Amino acid sequence: MKLRILKVLGMLIFYGTALLLMPGCDLWDSDTESVRSLVIKPEDFSIFIFESSEEIYRANVKDPAMWAGLKEQANRDSDYASHYNWLYSTYKSMDERRRAQLKEIMDDYHPQPMADRLIQKGKQGADLEEILKFIKEDRYFSKNRNTLVDFYSWYGANYALPHYEQVKPLLQRKAQKTGSLVEKDFDVIAFMEKETGIKLKKKPENIELLMNMRIYGGAGFYRDKDSLTTIQWNSPPEKTWSVPFHEFSTPYFRTFTGNMTFKYLNAKLKKDEKLMTRFKEDVPYTWDGWIEENLTEGFARYLSVRKGITRDVGEGVYIFDHEYAQALVAGFDPQKTSLEDFTVKFLKQRYQI
Repeated sequence: MKLRILKVLGMLIFYGTALLLMPGCDLWDSDTESVRSLVIKPEDFSIFIFESSEEIYRANVKDPAMWAGLKEQANRDSDYASHYNWLYSTYKSMDERRRAQLKEIMDDYHPQPMADRLIQKGKQGADLEEILKFIKEDRYFSKNRNTLVDFYSWYGANYALPHYEQVKPLLQRKAQKTGSLVEKDFDVIAFMEKETGIKLKKKPENIELLMNMRIYGGAGFYRDKDSLTTIQWNSPPEKTWSVPFHEFSTPYFRTFTGNMTFKYLNAKLKKDEKLMTRFKEDVPYTWDGWIEENLTEGFARYLSVRKGITRDVGEGVYIFDHEYAQALVAGFDPQKTSLEDFTVKFLKQRYQI
């Protein structure tokens, strides 16, 4: 599960050009020539309205045992408890007609593409009235449109919006805490260039990290070339930073992972049983992408240590990401050796090539 969630994040996030922690964080400013490259904030209501209705359905109908297992988390965390208990009290208050509508919607739609449709059409910041108008008019929502409008009019006004306003300050506080782990004028691109020793011809694209109240289930979205991903409530602020560090690392590694010499080295790694077994199990990448994923995850952990966000690289997620991160902490200096040379040497030593 952990592997799958991180991979979904990795597949759905892109990159940015200058740094700014945005509304809700109010930590960084950029000059007039810059665009936001990293935004950390509560998820928008346009995402929450669909996502929360699906979570209510899963907690009460589709996956009750899984959500019942979160009761211990709710007992330990009063902030999360306010959301957890709401999932049940809201469903309990629904009459049979509303429950039937919810089931019909969940049979026909999934919350991610529903919210993504609004985001793609420039409606990320839409309020309830705008969302309902969009559902009435957009062709994506043509199936059972009347049911959608009737249910979300009722649910949005009576449950989703009041609860969103209740939990938004909690998410705002978490976003601020995450941002406070670095200095106000932190420039992520300059930091990446310094730590990799690489300057890209084309700067990375933008990332938004959207805090939400869920424990299970992450979602990602595109907005032009920008990428947005939700961050679960139980993700600690220090670990949240591994997400942008991981994704910002990718274009720097791709300055050398795509060359034939490195691909030849990758091919030799297929002899490793652990790498190959995990690859065959549930890895949604090519073999080259699988090796790159281990490297960028390890480098993200290393960056968290270098930035002083964490004291150590933490546990591994994949196969050799933990060892790679440790090796970087112990001996990588971009002033003395290139990231490519260091990485090649690590892989050759690790796998005795």
